[in-house]
Amino acid sequence: MASTQEEKTIAFYKRVNGTTGPIALTRAHWLTRRIARFLAAFTWRKKNGSPQDTVAAMAKEWRRLFGLERFWKIDRVEDETAYAEIHFPCSLEGTGDVAACHRLMEYDRALLRKMGGDLIVLESRADPRVKGCCKVAIRKHGDVRTDLVPAHETAAS
Repeated sequence: MASTQEEKTIAFYKRVNGTTGPIALTRAHWLTRRIARFLAAFTWRKKNGSPQDTVAAMAKEWRRLFGLERFWKIDRVEDETAYAEIHFPCSLEGTGDVAACHRLMEYDRALLRKMGGDLIVLESRADPRVKGCCKVAIRKHGDVRTDLVPAHETAAS
C-alpha cells in the first residue's frame, strides 16, 4: 500500500525533529541551527516561499510551507500579531529544556525572516507544565514592542 503525501511529510518531519531535537539538547547544539537554516532555505525554494506584507499573510504562508495545516493552527490575528498553535509531535516535549526548544525553532524563525517577520515561542511543550500544543506569535521584523516574552526567557522563572 502506497503512502499518501501527507503520511510521507509527517514521517519526514518526525525524522528531522527526532534527530535535531536531541542534538539541540547537547553541547553540539550549534548543529541544530545550521541544519534548521539549511532546511528552511530548501523548503523556501522547493515550495516557492514569498515575502509577505502583513502578519496575517505571514502566518498563512508559514502554515502553507509546512503543508500539514491540521498541526499548525492560526488562532487569531490582532494588533499586528498573529497567534498560532503547533500541535505536531515534538521530541523535546516534557524535557524541561526550553532553551533547546528555542534552538530547534530556528527552522520556523528562518522561514519567517524570509517573509519579513519574526516568530516568538510563547509556550513550549519542552516545559513539562505546558500540555497540548506550543503557542507562538508572529510579528513583522523590526517590531520593537516588548510585550511578548519568549518561553526560553521565562522558563527559569
